[in-house]
Amino acid sequence: MEDITSYMHGLVEAAVRDIGPRESCSEAEERLGRLLAEEIGPACERVETEEFTCAPKAFLGFFPYLVLLYLAGVALYYVLPPLSLILSAIGIGVLFFEVVRYRELIDPLFPKRRGKNVAGFVEPRGEARKRVIVSAHLDSAYEFKVWYWLKGLAVPAMALAFLAPLLLLGASLARTIAGSRGVPDNAAFAALGIACIALSPLVAVFAFFHTGDVVPGAMDDMAGIAVLAGLARHFAQAGDGGGFYPENTEVILLALSSEEAGLRGAKRYASRHKKEFMRLPTYAIFLDGIYDESFLTVFRKELWCGAKMDPYLVGLAEEAAAACGHPIKSTVMPVGATDGSAFAREGIASVSICCQDTSRLVLNYHTRHDTVEHVRPQSLEVTLRLVLEMLRRIDA
Repeated sequence: MEDITSYMHGLVEAAVRDIGPRESCSEAEERLGRLLAEEIGPACERVETEEFTCAPKAFLGFFPYLVLLYLAGVALYYVLPPLSLILSAIGIGVLFFEVVRYRELIDPLFPKRRGKNVAGFVEPRGEARKRVIVSAHLDSAYEFKVWYWLKGLAVPAMALAFLAPLLLLGASLARTIAGSRGVPDNAAFAALGIACIALSPLVAVFAFFHTGDVVPGAMDDMAGIAVLAGLARHFAQAGDGGGFYPENTEVILLALSSEEAGLRGAKRYASRHKKEFMRLPTYAIFLDGIYDESFLTVFRKELWCGAKMDPYLVGLAEEAAAACGHPIKSTVMPVGATDGSAFAREGIASVSICCQDTSRLVLNYHTRHDTVEHVRPQSLEVTLRLVLEMLRRIDA
């Protein structure tokens, strides 16, 4: 396993150095896909590339427009409350459906680009009676400037910034109702207006939340891609008689495009192959945020999307981790989502695994500090061992 661990960490280092940041649907992302196809090719019966289209800038690129909607709503609160109500409702609706629920509500308003998912198929020795997908994503995130600037204060700042349009909505609704009934302005309406104005500078900062700068993406998620390559290397060696090799389970090594653009690549792949996956018992394991094995975590649920991970796979991850001698934390992802959400919402049994401290906003998450220096080789090895043990138990 030592040689595979060195290989995986070297692959992370080489990709970050030679390919660099990988914007969703970019040439750099496609280059990594081609590199992975070459790396996993010897272990796979075939490697397929599937194209799709999406609007990668839609997911978070509308933040400046939301800020303008809020500021306009605050100004109109004093002169035309019904219009303020409409603007704040539009802003909250877009924020909820596009960012929280990952629905492609405003995507038609943004330019389309082409992404490519890469899938390598490792066939079992015998008849395939079940299927396991092991997946990571190819792209890296746009730098979240507010997180980089504010660091630990970014979480309360985000909470207040999310609260502001809700406050404006409630205030403008109350003032609209009061105006329709002839109720004069009073101190309560004035206080609400002052609160909305006071929050305006904080909301304005979020116009710069999402910019064109793309982070190196070592732990998110080049490390996950490296584990896929490590699995392929293990299977290539095991095929010659050394170590676990599946007897009756097809393994798909799946590298997805555009996770950072709102799970677009995963949504396209899961939707396109749903019927095929339903014909054979299929389980999907998603790897994301791999950098420190002491934070080995399995998610039971991803709240924003409302996606529930498969209880059998969650339990299996816990059992496999115990068998490997590595403690694993079972928890709920409160904010954001992984590609596992897209598959789970299509009814495909899924689970997401990370090696990231999710109790706080770590310095190397979605910032320029997501470099290879923060990725521990042991985290790659622990993740690989865990996945192999899960595969072994499913195959058995």
